Amino acid sequence: MLFVVIDEYSRYPEVEIVRSTSANTVIPKLDRIFSTHGIPREIKSDNGPPFQSHSFAQFAQYMGFHHRKITPEWPKANSESERFMRTIQKTLHAAHLENKNWKQELFLFLRNYCVTSHSTTGISPAELLFGRKLTVKLPEVVPTSPSRSQFADIDLKKKEKMKEYADTAAKAKPHSFQVGDTVLVSQKHVNKLS
Repeated sequence: MLFVVIDEYSRYPEVEIVRSTSANTVIPKLDRIFSTHGIPREIKSDNGPPFQSHSFAQFAQYMGFHHRKITPEWPKANSESERFMRTIQKTLHAAHLENKNWKQELFLFLRNYCVTSHSTTGISPAELLFGRKLTVKLPEVVPTSPSRSQFADIDLKKKEKMKEYADTAAKAKPHSFQVGDTVLVSQKHVNKLS
């Protein structure tokens, strides 16, 4: 089982191999990641069991980050992670079909992913996060990289374009409600008792 954390700014992934998805397993993994990269201002997660627990809420309060859960039944809200997980699953499936060690293939994939230019940013996740190129056994193409301020503009424009596309695909309509307004919500019935 894999626990994935992705930096939303750089798209840099951290992948941990875990035996369960309990809060007692996830919290130490996040603590290790924070020891390397620092504590973020906000963590966006799905509504899985470890993120619903009281111990995770205490961990968030102790560390001082805001925990934002995505809207239930709306995986597009966490699309970066969902897309990344699909890519990892393809890598692991290929390793299985070729009788290769899945852990070695996972680490090879991560090394290559982190140094490859991201389609949205045009810069590799590692270079964007660390401010330098990492050395790996991958042929290097030397494109001209935009500055960090130029990147922020490019990233914002690409995110706006992706939002526009997603809104069009979902047939989203303009709304006039604001935070705090009372609204009606259609709830999906999972079983007869809900």
